[in-house]
Amino acid sequence: MRYYRAVLAYPAGILLLAEDARSVVGFVVGFCEPGLFYRSLRRRALSLGFSMAPALLRSPCLLHRAVANFRRTGEAGPHDDTQLAELSSLAVDPAAEGRGIGRALVKEFVAVAATNGAKSVYLTTDALENDAVNRFYLRLGFEVRRTFEATPGRLMNELRLQLRPPRPECVKNS
Repeated sequence: MRYYRAVLAYPAGILLLAEDARSVVGFVVGFCEPGLFYRSLRRRALSLGFSMAPALLRSPCLLHRAVANFRRTGEAGPHDDTQLAELSSLAVDPAAEGRGIGRALVKEFVAVAATNGAKSVYLTTDALENDAVNRFYLRLGFEVRRTFEATPGRLMNELRLQLRPPRPECVKNS
């Protein structure tokens, strides 16, 4: 929860919701200028660590992943591009799957990112045993930029969508 609060507090944070008549059925979260976001997140590392303590006590195996993710945010990488947006989370209620909610959320995220100056959007997702998710993003125009080992035995795909500049308005000659 603190992570999402950090995104909301970040001036270039993006959090979009999809709702039906009764409840939230999906959300997408991310941010423009990810390098700046990760630097601000690293300053909150101690409070984030404390908020993760209950989950780590229940599943100590998550500690390795949390440490690896923390280290990765401090490394130079694609997130240092100031004209980049990172899509960090996408979720759709399983009861609402198949209605195009995920696609609509990603498209709206891309539009907001472009409005905020992003020239491309990237994300990471598991490379193995995650075919449906990878196909989903590929159908939306993302391309696999690289595959890397995030933690021992966990391969991740970095996907990127290059944004098209807005088309110039047609000007009538008078």
